[in-house]
Amino acid sequence: MDENTENLNKKEGELVGAAGMEQEDAELELEPLPFPNARVVKILKENFKKEHQIKREVKIEANKFLGDILSEIATTMDQEEYFTLSIEHFNKAVRKYREIGLNKKRILKIQKILEKQRAELEEIIAEIQLETP
Repeated sequence: MDENTENLNKKEGELVGAAGMEQEDAELELEPLPFPNARVVKILKENFKKEHQIKREVKIEANKFLGDILSEIATTMDQEEYFTLSIEHFNKAVRKYREIGLNKKRILKIQKILEKQRAELEEIIAEIQLETP
């Protein structure tokens, strides 16, 4: 096979792959999902550092998960007494989601402190063992 034939076959394969992905995206849009699936996929891909292909199940479940979170936020906001909901009410409802990152940082900080203390304790134990006959 010459180089031109190989390039032509490669391009045809890419076109078939792209057409298959478009068909898959069209099928996804027919399912009753809370958000436009293309937007969910775009957000995922924008946050990837490396190139990834996302399977159909992941796209669907990510979309449903985001819908569940928004439903939970709406339920929390619905418990407010006020007719008009403001950004303060929204911030109150999303607080637990925003605190997840803060809690993760706190946990890492505590782990580092504990590791440092463990090293100090091991050093003290080693000194005591050397001193005792």
